[in-house]
Amino acid sequence: MKTKSDGLVLVVDDIAENRALATAFLRKLGWNVLEAASGLAAVEMLEKVVPSHILLDVRMPGFDGLSVARYVREAMNDHKVRIVGYTAHALPDEIQTFLRSGFDAVLIKPITYADISSEFGPANTEFC
Repeated sequence: MKTKSDGLVLVVDDIAENRALATAFLRKLGWNVLEAASGLAAVEMLEKVVPSHILLDVRMPGFDGLSVARYVREAMNDHKVRIVGYTAHALPDEIQTFLRSGFDAVLIKPITYADISSEFGPANTEFC
């Protein structure tokens, strides 16, 4: 049985610059970070490790963020993993669809340090 790694965030985005920016912000807050360049790579990582949080690009080619969120909620339902989606654009009704699909929160790109700090807080922060 996999155990959850508190203080670990999995950042999933198909654009390397977006992953690098998010990773820098999260590390500044004290988080340990793993990166995945695709939804499929994220699922493969999640077979081995359970992060406490996932920062997940909603729109990626192939296995997109919605598919990854559904996988986490269905296959990892015994673990409490916070999923924060982020996307370049979304209408209010789309954000509601993302939340119903398993995301706990949604940020709009470009993300800022304040956005990440607000959603993740310092490392090992519990959420409700």
